[in-house]
Amino acid sequence: MSLDFSDYPLTNAGKLPSILPPKSVADDLIRDYFDFGLTTSRFVHKPSLLAVVDKLYNLEETFHSNQDDLALVYMVMATGSHYSKRNSVFCGYSASVRFLTMAQKELQKESSKVTLSSLQARLLVTHYLLNHSRMHEAWSSFGIIVRQAQALRLQRKSTAPCTNHVDYEYRKRVFWSIYTYDRILSSIFGRPCALHDDDIDQEECALANDEGITVSECRTLEQGNFCSAAALIRYAQLARMLGRILREFYSPVAKRYSLHTLQQMASDIERDLEDWQDNLPVYLNYVSLPSSAMSTMTQRQTCTLKLTFAHTMLLLYRPFLLHWIRASDQIATDLESWFKHCGNKSVEAASMVVAECRDLYERGLFSRLFWLVNYVQFASVGTLYMYSCLWPHSSNVRATADEALAQFPTGVEGDLVGQRYLEILKELQEVTKGFNIGNVALDDQSILQPGDSFANEMPAFDDMLMSYGDPWGVGLFETTPLIDGHDGASL
Repeated sequence: MSLDFSDYPLTNAGKLPSILPPKSVADDLIRDYFDFGLTTSRFVHKPSLLAVVDKLYNLEETFHSNQDDLALVYMVMATGSHYSKRNSVFCGYSASVRFLTMAQKELQKESSKVTLSSLQARLLVTHYLLNHSRMHEAWSSFGIIVRQAQALRLQRKSTAPCTNHVDYEYRKRVFWSIYTYDRILSSIFGRPCALHDDDIDQEECALANDEGITVSECRTLEQGNFCSAAALIRYAQLARMLGRILREFYSPVAKRYSLHTLQQMASDIERDLEDWQDNLPVYLNYVSLPSSAMSTMTQRQTCTLKLTFAHTMLLLYRPFLLHWIRASDQIATDLESWFKHCGNKSVEAASMVVAECRDLYERGLFSRLFWLVNYVQFASVGTLYMYSCLWPHSSNVRATADEALAQFPTGVEGDLVGQRYLEILKELQEVTKGFNIGNVALDDQSILQPGDSFANEMPAFDDMLMSYGDPWGVGLFETTPLIDGHDGASL
């Protein structure tokens, strides 16, 4: 995400009066938040939030207004309003901006104070900004969240006796949600991760539903039983593998390795990703379980896990595809099958995304409501067009990309970042039409020099995917022949 690509203003931000909705509407918004909004990153304890809301509306004498708790309530309402199917004074875009402004005012009253509630509210603010085309503000606000989480030592396992199971468990859930955001945002923006695995010894979240967690106890469930927290546990596991890919293939450390070493590392991660997918709980197994057999919440959870899995797979194979485009005539014979394998697996992952988005499209759910869906669809369609340059005889690949691109305008209506994605994909569609990288002499790298049309168009797509300074994103692989040993590059 280039710094030259500006954020878009929130309409009516700060201009709407601070008014609470009727209690019945508030209940609907909160239900939308938990059942349809952030279903995977469940870092808000529902019973505790509902208790605050009840006291707020009942105006109990014992209720003392706490800025952090109020900010969290307002941000849950803002998120629920964002995902609401209704459009009224308290539901929909304008209402969500109203609640966002109310939350930000509460957070600003004691901006130097850091609590778990304020961290939860700020994380919801970041999610909101991502959904409303304010990518750079989201990135900056997320940096504050990471530092505040570290100040609360959320990345460390607690060694003190547990006196409050809600606080103990949700410290873990907030941290692993932040960790997951860190890896995903780093992969999208092409910037280093803020959290480092060497500094983390926090435990996995407990397999327990919200209602099973109270101050005095945490009732965990047996493996195989349905648990709303299982998706976050699997999400965090996937994020750790995404972090490995960013570290090993998209950082300067990658230049220390030969292509053969990188291929072995990629094979190991590929095996771990497949094991992760094969061992999903039955109720989250998107491979075998049709969406029609799932509740609304589990449909949202499996959609998030599936798209993130595919996104992670695309990032694993992408450097090899780009290296093939740039240096196909210099690849060792024993690695040719691996590069073809990368191409096939990339198409498989991209097709998984396209199929999921087609399903969302047919159900009327492919829209600007889901910022990550639009980004992963963008990356997948672009990958299919890149593949069509490498292996142009795979006509079905280009047909799949064209079909997905035809559906894309529906998903980005009102989403200014998504509309930029659409412009780039249309340019990529044109520049790759009839192009066959195998028919171009690469010995002088002429097609990849600045000023050439193909070299000018392709980087626009790749720069939106992962801007690491090298517009082709292939700084980790030299274009001269490599030998085993050292040659000499995660909101």
